[in-house]
Amino acid sequence: QLMTAKLRARVDKDNEGVLGVQSSRSMQRFNSMVGNKFMMYNMRMSSTRSIGYDFAADDEEEVKEVDVEDISYVRKPNLARIIEEYEAMQNHPKYTLRQVVLSRRFHLYAHRFRNAQYQHTLIYPTLKQPPELHSCPWLQSQIICGECKEDERVTEKQRTRTKGHRFIIAADTQFGILMDGFAMDFPNWSQEIEISRKCVAQINDMHGRNRPLYVCVCGDLVDTEGSFSGAIASWKKVMSGWERNLVFEQQVKDFKRVWAGLDPDIALVCLCGNHDVGNRPTRESINHWTSSFGDDYLSFWVNGTFNICLNNCLFSNPTGAPDLFDEQLEWMEEKLAYARENDATHIFVYGHFPWFLKHEEEGNDDLTSYSAAPAGWGPHGSSFADSYFTVPYEQRKIAMALFKKYDVTACFS
Repeated sequence: QLMTAKLRARVDKDNEGVLGVQSSRSMQRFNSMVGNKFMMYNMRMSSTRSIGYDFAADDEEEVKEVDVEDISYVRKPNLARIIEEYEAMQNHPKYTLRQVVLSRRFHLYAHRFRNAQYQHTLIYPTLKQPPELHSCPWLQSQIICGECKEDERVTEKQRTRTKGHRFIIAADTQFGILMDGFAMDFPNWSQEIEISRKCVAQINDMHGRNRPLYVCVCGDLVDTEGSFSGAIASWKKVMSGWERNLVFEQQVKDFKRVWAGLDPDIALVCLCGNHDVGNRPTRESINHWTSSFGDDYLSFWVNGTFNICLNNCLFSNPTGAPDLFDEQLEWMEEKLAYARENDATHIFVYGHFPWFLKHEEEGNDDLTSYSAAPAGWGPHGSSFADSYFTVPYEQRKIAMALFKKYDVTACFS
C-alpha cells in the first residue's frame, strides 16, 4: 500500500487541490495579454478603469514617484472562499496515521521543505552530506526508510562527477503578484501557478548532462507577507493583518503543492525574500516562514562545491532582528572558513537580494535611476528607486569582505 501510494503521488501531476486554479476556472476566458503587460480582468471587465490603464500608453513614458498612500483606486478582493476553506480545514477531523502515510502529500513532501532544510543543512537522499554538517537521527539510526542510508565512504564533499554538475537558479515565483493592484472579485494566482508548473515540467524533462542535481528558488516564493501593508500593490493596505496572513498561508500551500512535483532525484532549496518575511524581517515573520519551509539559512556540499544559502533579507534590513543577523553572520563566517579548510572546488553563495547593481562600493546616492512598477501596481506611473533592490552598503561591505577573504566564486540571487 505504501508503494502504491508513493507511485500514485508521482503520477498524479495535475493536483486539483490548488486554490488559484480552482477559483480561476470560471474566469479563464477573461484573461488577456496586452502587449508585454499582463492584465487581469474581473467578471465586469472593470480592472482597466479601476487602475486607469491606458492601452495606448507609450512604453517609454517617463516613470514618476507617486503617493503610495493613495488608496482611492483600491478594490479589496472577496476572501469568503479562502476563509471558508480555512474554517473547513480547522474543523476537519484529525487524520489517522494510516491516512497520513498513504496520502499524496506525505510522499511528495517526504524530502522537501521542512523535511529537507534543517540543522542548517540540506538533507536529501541523492545529495549525501558529510556527518560533520548534521546529526540526522534518520541517517544514524539502524531503523531507516531505505532512501536516506548514509554511505560513509562517498559523500558530496568529494568531487565524484568529473565532468561537472548542473543546478538551476529560480526566483520570484511570487504567487499572487499578478493580482496586485487589480480590481478582482476573488484572490487568484492561476497565472503564477501555471508559470511554475511549466517551469517544473521543463526541469523534469531535462535529461543526461543537462539534468540538474538541485534547484534553488532564491526568495519571494509568494507575494503577500503579512507586514506588507505599506506596499505600492495596495490592495494589501486595505486588508487587516489576519487577512493578509490568510492569503499568505494559501499562497504557501499552493507553492508547495506545485513545486513538490519536481522529480525525486532533483533536490529543492527554498530561500526567503522580502515578500516572504517582510522588508524589515522580525523573529516572528521569519519563524512564520520557517514553520513551512525549514531553515532560512543553510549549507551543503555538491560534487566538491560548497553552497551557502542565506537569508539576506536580514542584510537588507537587520533592525527588526539584530540578534538573528549577528547569529547568521557568525555562522556564515564559520562555514566559509570550513569550506576553505576542506579545499572546496568552489564556494557559491545564494540569497534573495543582489548585493549590488553596478559595483560593490555603490551607495544609494549612486543609484539615482528608477524602475517602472508592473502595470497595476499602484496608480499609473508608479516606480521603484533602484536602490530598493540591493543590500545597503553598511551590511554589504561586511559580506563582501568575507567573500573576498575566503575566495567565494560566485553569488546568485
